[in-house]
Amino acid sequence: MKIRVITGALLVAFFVPMFILGGWALDIVLMLCAMIATWEFSRMFNKEKNNKLILSIQLLFTAGLFLAVKFFLLEEIHVDFVFALVFFFTIVGALLLVFFEEFGADEFGNMFISVYYPVFGFVSIAFLRALDDGLLIIGFLFMVTAMTDTFAYVFGIRFGKHRLAEKISPKKSIEGSVYGTLSAIVLTIGYILLTDLQFIGSIEMTILTSIGLIILISIVGQIGDLSASKMKRDSGVKDYSNLFPGHGGIMDRFDSATLAAMILLFFVMLVDVL
Repeated sequence: MKIRVITGALLVAFFVPMFILGGWALDIVLMLCAMIATWEFSRMFNKEKNNKLILSIQLLFTAGLFLAVKFFLLEEIHVDFVFALVFFFTIVGALLLVFFEEFGADEFGNMFISVYYPVFGFVSIAFLRALDDGLLIIGFLFMVTAMTDTFAYVFGIRFGKHRLAEKISPKKSIEGSVYGTLSAIVLTIGYILLTDLQFIGSIEMTILTSIGLIILISIVGQIGDLSASKMKRDSGVKDYSNLFPGHGGIMDRFDSATLAAMILLFFVMLVDVL
């Protein structure tokens, strides 16, 4: 427990100033997080083979795709470049599938999960930070996911009777999930009023809109947590890595936030289009 608390304090001491600083410093940190997450996925999916060539290709494309998508979202490069990079990565995967005997169908699928999930998760966080009032928006995102997770655990221990997804995470309960979301609504509404967060992109944060977004992000965050647990359980590992003593790896810490950031960014972009 002592190690977990110390590690948690160090993570907060590192990431909070990075989010406050924003800009290129944060982009580099989030790109490195995506690359570490790619390494964690690759290590988990291919723990018996440990092919350094495949890992090297994955890491290169993670960095390249992160930067390409980030610049595209900021309208500094043309979308054709992003698609070209995705197509090229797909072709490389097909070539590996044909010419490398140890590279099978499972490795082909895992190669894409190991790159696309971290890239789009962490680049979504980077883009949300780049919006007007980006720091407040990041605070909103992590407030919802953290409060949901914390109070789902607290209320689940006290009142949990019906399992939410017993085969994936036996300790999680429906009651904990519901109370976690309700707690997130109350506390995050307080955060919105305290910080005077009025817009996320073009989304006006009225009370009803705020509650709707909080519920959505809370649910998606829990899905992110459960999907991460499912992948770990299927791969026979407890944590994605041991990078952070007592906390596991990057994806153990950001499994909820990355998927939640993707859905929040999706709605920001959808409202802008409409």
